[in-house]
Amino acid sequence: MLLFDKIKKNETLLAALKNTSWLVGEKVLSMVLVLLVNVFVARHLEPESFGLLNYLLAVIALLIPLSSLGLNAIVTRELVALKHSYLSIMTTATIIRFLGGVLASIILITCLYFGVFTRLEGKHWAIILLSLANLLVAFHVIDFWFQAKVQSKYIVKVRFLSVVLISSIKLILVYHDAPLTAFIWAAALESLLLSVGFIIIYKLKKGSFELSSFDFSYGMSLLKQSKWLILSGIASIIYLKIDQVMLTEMVSTTENGIYSVASRISEVWYFFPTALAASFFPSLLKYKETNKEKYQQQLQRLCDVLFISALAIALVLTFLSDWLIVFLFGDEYSAAGSILALHIWAGVFVFMRALLSKWLLAENLLVFSLVTHGVGAIINIGLNLWLIPMYHGIGAAIATVVSYAFASYIVLFFHPSTWPMAKIMTKSLFFPGRFILARIRPVV
Repeated sequence: MLLFDKIKKNETLLAALKNTSWLVGEKVLSMVLVLLVNVFVARHLEPESFGLLNYLLAVIALLIPLSSLGLNAIVTRELVALKHSYLSIMTTATIIRFLGGVLASIILITCLYFGVFTRLEGKHWAIILLSLANLLVAFHVIDFWFQAKVQSKYIVKVRFLSVVLISSIKLILVYHDAPLTAFIWAAALESLLLSVGFIIIYKLKKGSFELSSFDFSYGMSLLKQSKWLILSGIASIIYLKIDQVMLTEMVSTTENGIYSVASRISEVWYFFPTALAASFFPSLLKYKETNKEKYQQQLQRLCDVLFISALAIALVLTFLSDWLIVFLFGDEYSAAGSILALHIWAGVFVFMRALLSKWLLAENLLVFSLVTHGVGAIINIGLNLWLIPMYHGIGAAIATVVSYAFASYIVLFFHPSTWPMAKIMTKSLFFPGRFILARIRPVV
């Protein structure tokens, strides 16, 4: 009761918790729905076609850093501070993100022309279609407008409606025994539905865009602030998605189909740390300026929650992986069980990484975002080149866990500027011991 009373009296904390509950609630429902739909899609397409679909999506994912330009948290910070009018912030950020998406599409089409991707099996048009749909990511800046206002419940409703609609379409396609081509079009439609939904709710809440509010100098200022985040985003997406691209190129689409089943179950949980860190980011910024002690306490508590959540998920899925894969996807995907049992442990570092990313932004240490992601990307690529030929999907899973551990934790010990967060993460990693000691001391 005392804790509940304290929360009720703390308006900032209460708003963050309500915001998180909306984000987490929507993600849990979406997670369950998307997972169930993927089960039917994977069973329908079988490993080879399902692997090709995920290969295409992984290639498109490589465009995301140039489409977002590292502006996500920066836009939230700018909207909280409101040093410029919201119209200028929103219009400028949207336009430069759109231009970044155009650049990304040009780069990808150039790669197609020079034959960089060798396993497309005649689906070159799919890469072009999905890259054009990716341009709509520019309008996702609307999400950060609602985050800054701690009103994510509105954007949550849009996302969930989009998930329901696109899931229904995929289930209809499965029912009618549709070919892979139809699911590629559905993936493109998903980007369209979500972006249109964002624009509609933004307009309903009196938000707007005006071309006359575009501020070129302010846009250059935003890009200057985000330059390290852009580069770190490129490095990040490399070690997040390059495993599927390399596995397909070095082994087969079938092997990637099996690996994709395991990685999807493993990664489906990654919404939680992102939602929690995003919801508490505005309050962290305020505490940093007004109360350093509360700022440190908040960081430690959030890191503890993230670690314990990831540990619980990893332990459960490690023991249930084989049974779960066969139960959901069938015997054709049985090899994914051992991959999942390894891959799920990357979540321990991914969960804490979500807080680290916000901390680097709050502390103006964005260069370390690039350094940490860069180390992760180099290690991931190196280990994939070594392990995939020998162990296929298992090798890719090992490379993922090791590279995530280095990028999100180990590398923090190599520079004094990041020692504070390394200390917080270390305390979280030893949370069970801290928890036991805290209860033994009063007795002693």
